[in-house]
Order: sequence, then structure tokens, then C-alpha cells
Amino acid sequence: MTDKQIKELIDKAKQYRSETTNIEFKDARGGLPKDLWRTISSFSHNPNGGIIVLGIKEDTSLCTIEIVGGLEISRLQEQILSYFTEKMKNHGTYNIRIIDYDNVPLIIITINETPDELKPCFNKQVGLPKGACIRVGNNDRVINDEEMRAFIRNSSVYKYDKKEAENTTMAHLDMEKISDFLQKSAIKTKRKAPAITPEVLRNVGILLKTDANDYVPTFAGYMLFSKDEPQSLILYSRFVIRCIRYKGISVTSPIIDKQDISGNLDHQIDEIQKFILKNIRLSAKIKGTKRIESYEYPEEALREIIANAVIHRDYMITETYTQVNIFSDRIEVSNPGNLPPGITIENIKDSQFSRNEIIAQILKDLDYMEEYGRGINIAFATMKDAGLLEPIFKNSSNTFKVILLGEAFTALNERQVEVWNRLQDIRHITAKEYRSIFPEVSKATISSDLNKMTSLGLILLKGSSTNTYYEPQY
Repeated sequence: MTDKQIKELIDKAKQYRSETTNIEFKDARGGLPKDLWRTISSFSHNPNGGIIVLGIKEDTSLCTIEIVGGLEISRLQEQILSYFTEKMKNHGTYNIRIIDYDNVPLIIITINETPDELKPCFNKQVGLPKGACIRVGNNDRVINDEEMRAFIRNSSVYKYDKKEAENTTMAHLDMEKISDFLQKSAIKTKRKAPAITPEVLRNVGILLKTDANDYVPTFAGYMLFSKDEPQSLILYSRFVIRCIRYKGISVTSPIIDKQDISGNLDHQIDEIQKFILKNIRLSAKIKGTKRIESYEYPEEALREIIANAVIHRDYMITETYTQVNIFSDRIEVSNPGNLPPGITIENIKDSQFSRNEIIAQILKDLDYMEEYGRGINIAFATMKDAGLLEPIFKNSSNTFKVILLGEAFTALNERQVEVWNRLQDIRHITAKEYRSIFPEVSKATISSDLNKMTSLGLILLKGSSTNTYYEPQY
């Protein structure tokens, strides 16, 4: 954009007495505005980018545009460069230049749109989704959850299962299994199964057409339909599920059983379920005149949590494994990485976003998962029907964990469950801190709560005299 074109945009804004969808004014006589990131983010998402002009003041209450100048040009240019580098992630390409407008020097920041595969642009210190904005009229608005998901559906980070499976060819795939899948999918949709051609397999996400017009397996295609174990190739050797049954309530207790589960992703789901059922109690109850056997955790909840772990794992992370730890009082399923941006523990039951869309769709067609969003609800409902507490979700910087609490936890009240949950993060708590969480509860009740959790072996009293505190046993 030329200086003349920029001046025309300023003239038009002055005429309208308002900023527009692609031009923003900042005073900047006292330095860079603290909210500059909002406009950088918005313009990085704008189809035509945008221009930030430093040295012009807009007064929205008076509807005036005033050329104020008074800029420390050299210092501001250094600050702008640092701002983009230190504060912003995935910003569009930008340019800084100086123009004279009515003999007043102004700083012009021209920002281009970020490529779709790199969106969203956000403030690194604020994070997502609150650190990303879009332009609505002449205002910058923080994106909502659905807009967040719309951005990351196009992100290369969240298309990993659609990428080429390196070091593989079509010869690695089990065509008989693919044929069975296409037949089953056709029956579900009440249509005729298509012939197996490279183009058909590309349409369902099993193959990818390269720039050289060759067809190669996608990551999803290889991990689901590999003729041999996918992990036999070293690049995929870490995609196993590490299952361990501990005798007690912590990882320091003796190991009773363990198994590293490899194979195609559907096979892994089946084998994890078998491992867990083999290592939890099966008891019988008399209902009416019938003897009914059931596991201590509902099979439906286990199935959904396991399937979700395999389907939604961040397969870009290869340094560690998905883990299933079975303790005497709970089951923990942990995945490397964390929830996708825009998905939170609070909205996880209502969210309908999959990190691996092809894997999710194929396993859904193979009956390994419910419609998007229903699996978590099923886990909650079946745990409740079994008289157990709701699953607990823990989302940290490098791990997402689901905890299924066993029968021992049913003796706890809501306060005790909340505190035990918090202790998984903060690792210790005093009676005073417990009371600060529940100020309406008496000291005697707080003491009773802590004594009950101690007697159940969930927490341990540490310290002495006035310096006592409680730690989780695991």
C-alpha cells in the first residue's frame, strides 16, 4: 500500500469521524498502548489485514479524529519490533514506516492476514482463547469458543492425522480390512460400497495425493489400517499404550500386572478394555430373582474414556506414551499434551471438536465412539448410574488426565471431593486454607472432613503444632 493510499484511508476515517474495519488509530505519545495486541490479532485475522496508525487520537465520545503527532519515532519503532517478537504468536507479516501527514510524522504499521493454517494470532501472555481477537466494525472483540474451533480446524497443528505417514506406501495397508470398513460404512449410510481406488481412499482420508501425483497413506490411514503393527516402523514406535495395575493407591506400590499395547488404533482400544477388565473386581448382585454380575467401574464409561484417549491424543508428541494406571481405588488415563485451544474442562461435555478428524470419523463408523460430544456424557451418566462419582478431568501444560474414582470415594461429600481434586495440583493444604474455600462451614465440620479423608487413606497429616498441613497420599 502506498503512502497516498494510506493518506486516503486516513482522510476517509476523518470524514466518517470513526475508525474502520481496516484502520485503527492510536495516540502513542506516552508509548505503545497496552491493548495494541488486540488490533494486531484482529488484523492478522482480517481477509485484507489492516493498518495501525500511531500519532492519531480518536475520541469515541465526541466522535472526533485528531492528528496529535508528538511521537518518539526511534524508541517506538524499537518497541514495536519487541512487541511483535515477545508478545504475539502467529501474527501476519508486517511493515513499519513513517509518513508525513499535514507535516506531522506518523508511524504506520501495516499488517497482513495470517495464513489459515497458522491461525489464530494471539497474545502469548494472555493465551487462548482470550488472547485472540477479531475485527467487528471498528472494534476488536475477543473470539468465542466456536470461533476458536473454526480457526484451529484449519490449523496445520490440528490436521496431523491428515498428513503423510512418512516412510510408508500403499503396500503397508491392509486392503481387506479397508474393504470391510467401506462395506460397513456403506451399510450405515444405506448406499452401495464403492470400489477400492486410490481416489476413494483419498476421499475418506486414508490416502494423500502428493505433489508428484503419487498416493501415500495418511497418518490416520497407516495407524488404522496398517497390515503389520504400525509400531514396527521406528517413527511410530512410541504410539503404544502403557497399562499398569498397581497393588495400592500410588505408583510407589508394587506392580501386579503391566502391558504395553501396540497395534492399530481400534485394536488398541479393544486390548486396553481387556486389560482393565482383567484387573478390576467383578462382583455379583441379586436383582429380583436374577444374579447379575458387574464390574466395579461401568464398562460403557471405560470404553468411552479409552476411545477418547486414543482418538484425541496429540500424536505430534512422541516423547512419551498414553498411560492407563489402575490403582486399588481409581483408574487414571493420561495423554501427552493438553486440551486443544478453546476446549476447557468446563465445556468439554458440550464441545464437538476433534484433534484428529479422520481418526475420529473412521472409528465412529467402526462403532468405537458415539456421535461427537456424547461419549463424555455417557461416561458421566453410567458412572452416576453405578453409584460412583463423576469423572475428574485434569488439564496441565503437558498432560491431560481423566480419573475414574472407585467405590472408596463414594463415602466423601462434595467438599471433600473438591479438596481432594485441588490437592492433585497444589499438593498440600492447611485447615485454615480449607476453611477459606468453604467459609460458611464450621471449624468442627472442616476438622471432621479432614479426619474422614485421612482415615480413608486419601490424605496424610504432616508437620506439627501450628504448622500442620495435609498432603495427598498420591
